[in-house]
Amino acid sequence: MYTLIGTRAPDGLVVQLASSRPAGAVITWQELATDRRQRFELTDVVLSDGTYAAEPLDWYR
Repeated sequence: MYTLIGTRAPDGLVVQLASSRPAGAVITWQELATDRRQRFELTDVVLSDGTYAAEPLDWYR
């Protein structure tokens, strides 16, 4: 499970995604309220909640 750093769902909770891709892979997440998309790089850094960090790269439409 990956936590998308700096990203919140409409309910205010952090966004977490399951992925079988390895660290270094880039994934795209679409913000539900808009058509904006953000790219994240998956890392092997374990956060305090036991999930891995997904670092933000950039936004685009």
